Amino acid sequence: MHRSIAVRALLLCSLFVAACQPSDSAAASSNASGDSGLKPRERSRVLVEPVAEREMLKTLDTTTKVESEFQHEIVPRASGLVTEVLAEEGDRVEAGQVLARLDDREAKIAVGEAEVALKEARDNVPKLAIAIKEAESRAESARRSAEQAQRDFERNETISVAGTDRPGLLSAKELEQSRLQRDQAVSDYDTAKLALERARVEYESAKNAVARAELQLQQAQLMFSYMEILAPARGVIALRSLKVGDSVAATTSFSARAGVAGFTLVDIEALRVVFYRPQRELALFRPRETTTREAVNGDTSHAGGLELTATTEAMPNAKFRGLIERVSPTIDAQSGAFRVTAAMQVTAENDPSAMLLPGMLVRLEIVTERHPNAMVVPKRAVLREGEVGHVVVVRDGRAHRVAVEEGLSDEEYVEVRAQGDATLKVGELVVVVGNRDLEEGAEVEIDASSASAKK
Repeated sequence: MHRSIAVRALLLCSLFVAACQPSDSAAASSNASGDSGLKPRERSRVLVEPVAEREMLKTLDTTTKVESEFQHEIVPRASGLVTEVLAEEGDRVEAGQVLARLDDREAKIAVGEAEVALKEARDNVPKLAIAIKEAESRAESARRSAEQAQRDFERNETISVAGTDRPGLLSAKELEQSRLQRDQAVSDYDTAKLALERARVEYESAKNAVARAELQLQQAQLMFSYMEILAPARGVIALRSLKVGDSVAATTSFSARAGVAGFTLVDIEALRVVFYRPQRELALFRPRETTTREAVNGDTSHAGGLELTATTEAMPNAKFRGLIERVSPTIDAQSGAFRVTAAMQVTAENDPSAMLLPGMLVRLEIVTERHPNAMVVPKRAVLREGEVGHVVVVRDGRAHRVAVEEGLSDEEYVEVRAQGDATLKVGELVVVVGNRDLEEGAEVEIDASSASAKK
């Protein structure tokens, strides 16, 4: 009985194992259907963007303050008490306009004294002219007397000598008297000539005295004019330091720099910025002639001064254009930098109501190179393997690698040029997401969220 039970158990186990194994027909059916257990490879989904054409710039950034091209520190040219102040901060003034007046009473007196001295000097000239005529008359009379005395002496000398047929008519004493008269007449003539020369010298001195008196009058009038503090040019009063009742002293422009200027005048319509750049950039700021190719491409950045754009925190959306005018030809020995001066627009090119003012802190973007028709792609589209870069282009649903050389770049885009026999055209789609693991010729599926797909 136990043996029959064991046989039955063994039979049941065999049937169970047979039921768990697939039949040959089922296996054959499975093989016939081609189900090998491997799924077909799916296409890679990628994001793409088209190759674009746009202007690319190479720029330098720096910060500086805006200055007025013409800023004048107006100082008192004479000492005195301020009696009037005629201009306030913010006033627009013209050249020669009176800004303040000083007490001018002493200056008026000085002018009057100079006028009197000039009148006296001028009145003395005709008197000396008459004296010259009188001296000339005396000199002429003395000349005639001397000539007559000489003739008399010669005659007396002749008749004083006794001849063979006549005796001498004059004694030796009388002849000596005639000689003395002649000598006296000659001496009187010499004295008259000296007097004439002295009169002429005094006349010239009188004319010099007139010229000196005229200069003294001009000086007095000039000092009188300093009693009015005038605007040297057209502009706006940026600072007024004087007030009525102040006692001021004559100062110079050097003193004005120390902070004692009565007024500060600026021209807010002629603005500039001054900044310094390291000497390694000097070649970028030297103007050079534009080549034919650059002219064809519209690159005129080197034809004259470099262009720049200024922005300020006070007006974050306003952009002010500028143009570099002067570059210092020398390098500062301590800092190793050179000085650059650029003229600035007063009003913003994109907002006429926004205006630059002297003293504003601005950020400058200086254009040193311009490519107006550059072929660009997003930066993330460029893959780098060592020093070689390439982009993945989608053509006919497949990925193709194109070796490229990079050019100018900004925050989002980089300029590219195809290398070797490869080609790259504006409008072609380059992979920006999912391009790292793509193999050459791999099938790709463009994601619906791509910029090109949305268009």
